[in-house]
Amino acid sequence: MDTDFYRKTIGGLLLASCVLLFSQSPVMAESPNDLLIIVNKKFEYSSLTITEVKRIFRKEMTTYKGTSVKPIHAKMGSPLRDIFVSKVLGMNVSAEQKYWQDMMVKKGMRPPSELSNTVRGVFSAPGAMSYCFRRDFSPITAKIVLEL
Repeated sequence: MDTDFYRKTIGGLLLASCVLLFSQSPVMAESPNDLLIIVNKKFEYSSLTITEVKRIFRKEMTTYKGTSVKPIHAKMGSPLRDIFVSKVLGMNVSAEQKYWQDMMVKKGMRPPSELSNTVRGVFSAPGAMSYCFRRDFSPITAKIVLEL
């Protein structure tokens, strides 16, 4: 038998397997403008889905697996808030305002509080959840539960 043939065949199969393996796991470069969903470091869970975050910020869910959660928005009109509302809530700012007007009338619900420094807000309040750009995040002050 031709050992050179087998060597080439096995080498080709290994190369093809590696290419297939690495093409199946997308490598995403981290950007300073990535949107991070962050929580207070005492929050015992390490990940949330985008649907869960949306429900928390719409106040449809006030606890997560028995842990009280308090959403904190960035200030209205900030680029951070605009991106969050679009990516997570799936609406624009005027639709979000209308949503909260309706919730105040129908259910007496108020929107989440707003802070200009969402990272500081999460750091200082147990159960707090917010969002920030990667460039503003510090692992000393908060924990990431979702990266967008």
